[in-house]
Amino acid sequence: MPSKSISITIDTYEMLDKFRMKNESFSEAIQRLIESRLDIMDLAGKWNEIPDVDEALAVVEKVVKQVHEESSDEITLI
Repeated sequence: MPSKSISITIDTYEMLDKFRMKNESFSEAIQRLIESRLDIMDLAGKWNEIPDVDEALAVVEKVVKQVHEESSDEITLI
């Protein structure tokens, strides 16, 4: 695949590096971050629709930890 070189500041590079997932290239991270942009208003009030927020947050925390710390590509939700 053809590529282009771009210049970014060191602080921007470091921020992007923190957002990269394990085994993800910088190009993949940039594409994922751009494609995942949501309008914040689409999320307004959504927490009220979750019957047990504490259980939902526990699942989110578990998934985030798995994505960033474990070597497996498989995510276990429960």
